[in-house]
Amino acid sequence: MIDILPFAEGLAHQAGEILMGYYGQIHQIEYKSPGDVVTEADKASEQFVTETIQAKYPKHSILGEEYGLSDANTEYCWAIDPLDGTANYAKHFPVFAVSISLLKSGNPLLGVIHDPVSNRTFTAVSGAGARLNGTLIQVNSSPSITPDGLFSFSSRNMKARLSFMQYISKGRNLGSAALHLCSVAAGYMDGSLDFGTKLWDVAAGAVILIEAGGKITHPSGKPIFPLQPDDPAYEGGVVSFLSTNGHIHQECVDLIKTDL
Repeated sequence: MIDILPFAEGLAHQAGEILMGYYGQIHQIEYKSPGDVVTEADKASEQFVTETIQAKYPKHSILGEEYGLSDANTEYCWAIDPLDGTANYAKHFPVFAVSISLLKSGNPLLGVIHDPVSNRTFTAVSGAGARLNGTLIQVNSSPSITPDGLFSFSSRNMKARLSFMQYISKGRNLGSAALHLCSVAAGYMDGSLDFGTKLWDVAAGAVILIEAGGKITHPSGKPIFPLQPDDPAYEGGVVSFLSTNGHIHQECVDLIKTDL
């Protein structure tokens, strides 16, 4: 997998260049559902990523946010989000990323998340550590939920007013699940919770977080990975997750139980 990382990293950077080429000049905004937008930049970025992967790895399947699953081969499956944070992007709020991951038999083995605005690239290969622009990163060492610890939530979680949120003094929403996961991996945040994300949002961030020493599960504490071949996630089904620095994981699981 280490041999594939330079390819994936280069791909993420090129996709980021496509996004920046459209940035501030979007003319077409579509709505998949209320608040769920897609732009011409999403489509152009995903088309480029998909075609490049297909040319180099024709036997691998590809799951993308805009065009779905390319075929039924889930032994090797690329999960890609060409623009995580589309609503931010469409409003010219400079917080968004390209997320690219490779799963084998339902386990994320490689992840690249590239923020083209700040030129930050988070990478990981299973068993080889997590890096930010080439430098090893680790989760923080907070032993419990504290008043000054940062914790991120999706907008849907905030709207639902989860009871768990009352235990968090410093809640944040960046508008990007991928960057939430990277923020935990890099030690900026203690954790992140999302009850409604998708595989293409979470797979790359999952391996980056795990390799940085963190933990990711379903909010109930049950494992998310490996996915079974018939898992609805491959068809765009919901993937709910709790990610933490590992130290506070069980504490969070116990508090979240009332929201399940």
